[in-house]
Amino acid sequence: MTVHYSSANSLRLATIGANRLARLLGDWNNGSGPLHSRLADSLRGLVASGALTSGTRLPSERSLSAALFMSRNTVTKSFDLLRGDGVLSSRQGDGTYISTTNSSHSIRGDDRLRSFTDGDDLGHIDLRSAAMPGLAMVADHFNILDSTRARELVASHGYLPSGLDELREAVANYYSALGLPTTRSHILITSGGLQALRLAASIVTKAGSTVIIEEPCFRGAIESLRSLGVRLVSVPSGSGGIDVDELAIVVARERPALIVLQSTVHNPTGSVLDVFRRNRVAAIANRFNTPVIDDATLSDTIIDGDRRPVPLAAGSEQVMTVGSVSKSFWGGLRVGWVRAQPDVIAELAAVKGGQDLGTSLVAQLLASNLLPQIEKARDERLRTLTEARRLVLNSFSERLPSWIPEVPMGGGSLWIRLPVARATSFAQRVERAGVRVLPGSTFSVHDRLDDYLRISYAGAPSYTQRGVELMAECWNSCYSGVSE
Repeated sequence: MTVHYSSANSLRLATIGANRLARLLGDWNNGSGPLHSRLADSLRGLVASGALTSGTRLPSERSLSAALFMSRNTVTKSFDLLRGDGVLSSRQGDGTYISTTNSSHSIRGDDRLRSFTDGDDLGHIDLRSAAMPGLAMVADHFNILDSTRARELVASHGYLPSGLDELREAVANYYSALGLPTTRSHILITSGGLQALRLAASIVTKAGSTVIIEEPCFRGAIESLRSLGVRLVSVPSGSGGIDVDELAIVVARERPALIVLQSTVHNPTGSVLDVFRRNRVAAIANRFNTPVIDDATLSDTIIDGDRRPVPLAAGSEQVMTVGSVSKSFWGGLRVGWVRAQPDVIAELAAVKGGQDLGTSLVAQLLASNLLPQIEKARDERLRTLTEARRLVLNSFSERLPSWIPEVPMGGGSLWIRLPVARATSFAQRVERAGVRVLPGSTFSVHDRLDDYLRISYAGAPSYTQRGVELMAECWNSCYSGVSE
């Protein structure tokens, strides 16, 4: 989300939106005692843990009660209790704040990536993460670790900030085969796609820089960019990808330091930019001399249309392309990359070397042997995702016909519009029924999109189907008669 600051506060303290606060609160109303006491205890815990920092402006009682799908009176009584304890303070006409203490005013991350840190819970069906199971061929290649090349690497010091030469060569061949001439000097290997994105953003921005990002957008990108202290400005993105007309207007007005987008299988919408839009984005980057990060980590999971589109970078040297083996082969390898101009790669290598001295050579060696089999991996992903998508769309059509899913062109998740903007409160209620999902606000720069949910169908179809059944039961019992 964009960080807003209170004009009445000289310390430039942050505001937290109602949907984001609701996500942080999680399953707060389990336990005993009055509802307002349980809510107050949960808020007090967030303050004690540092998730809500001193001086943070809280959402209004009305907006928080709507996000939690509960009475405003409960929120009012909870806030009153915390004011009495000195945890909160209010200013006439200026809202309610976490009381100023000696705590840090730094902006912490929220729960956007919690699905990766919660661990397995056999008591819940988790449809939050769209990460796909690894392909069997990954395990088949483990014997490469007993090779002469592996022994040669072990005999070296093992620190290669730019990456293993044979993997850089394999990635270069990967892009050349897609119609983007690439050499090893264009490639930096990273520890996953998220590190690649953050590294690339860090060399072209500084705290306070303006960065244009899509709305909605991949939750990891929002979190990574916020951690750099940049100012996020959003441009709408839908079934056809980013709104290029609006992008041109915003770039001309804002003159940003960076544009971040997903050209090929957008997360969460599943869109793929067509050739016309790709050319328009490249032309905008060239005209305004603006760097672009194209997160294309999902590009090998295309289901419909051209399964091998020419990368966006073919139209502009301003484009830095982020890729990964996580979606095509296995996320557990933690191997990604940046494809950019050689001088940019040299700068990135220097920064990465100062951070971690290089990505695991064992994982890189495996990846270098897997990447030449990318066509086989694409075909396997196509087979499993096509059937999984068909089944989940049928399930929603039968059980929740009022929900409107956007049919994704790729990836392992659905972006679904709800009849009413109650995604955050529904996510909390359905978790108590045994299913975990992500409300649309998780993917919003501005803590909006509460009329959307993202549902993963990357797991076993029977697992997903059962999740949809439980969601339908919860929705029909609690929300079927609710209107805006």
